[in-house]
Amino acid sequence: MNFASARGAMGRTQQLLAALSAVAAALAPRVHAGADARFACGFETSWSACGFGEQARARDRISLIEVAGRSGVRLRTLPGDREIAGSGEAERADLALSPEATGCVEGREQWWAHSLLFPSDYELPVVTAADSWPWGVVFDFHHTGSTGQANFQVDVADFPPRLRFAISAGPVVSSGAPGSPTRRWEIGPIVKNRWYDFVYHVKWSAHGDGWFDAWVDGKQIVHYLGPTLYAGQGCYLKLANYHTPVGKPVSVVHGRVLRGPTREALGSGPLP
Repeated sequence: MNFASARGAMGRTQQLLAALSAVAAALAPRVHAGADARFACGFETSWSACGFGEQARARDRISLIEVAGRSGVRLRTLPGDREIAGSGEAERADLALSPEATGCVEGREQWWAHSLLFPSDYELPVVTAADSWPWGVVFDFHHTGSTGQANFQVDVADFPPRLRFAISAGPVVSSGAPGSPTRRWEIGPIVKNRWYDFVYHVKWSAHGDGWFDAWVDGKQIVHYLGPTLYAGQGCYLKLANYHTPVGKPVSVVHGRVLRGPTREALGSGPLP
């Protein structure tokens, strides 16, 4: 997405990663990211205890909530929530793990699962005079560089807006624009007030030996072979509510986040 300047974006990214690394270090006895390490956060009591750092205008933009029988965390933006952690004119209320806690490094294989819900007060991206191509991002594995498209993201875009996957990786940092190296897969139209359950099997690599498989509610949408990182970079997990302005409050609810070395390590539930 667009930033005010490359220099300013680089500084903000470095500050963010330093802050997230400090959180990870403080939680080191509880948060590990080795090849065989598991991660589990159900948001029953806290997000910070799981190692998530906040990127929001104010702390009240993030709150614990129970929806449809599940615990979760609500990320809410208000009009004017711009210039948050390099968001530029876009509005943001995100939670991020550090690269260390995410464990996204060259050659590592991981399984991840997470859930999200679009509540009644979620607003679809809308075309405005300032934004002819509106968008929203609700989850991503963000590269550690300062500009360009995240390595993997779940976004909302197109006409009419639909839920999609996107992968950007390899020797060229993608802008995400038409003609860029970004690849996309459609999930479908947004359905409010229902949980979407995602599962990923990934090998992180800046080379051709990487892969990324993605399932939604048990149905495989992505079977991708190729780079999953940019050259010389890692990545970190973000639970997101990041979007072009719509002139209204926007909420996204995220549920449990799990990681393990195998599919079985993620436990039972709506998994492939």
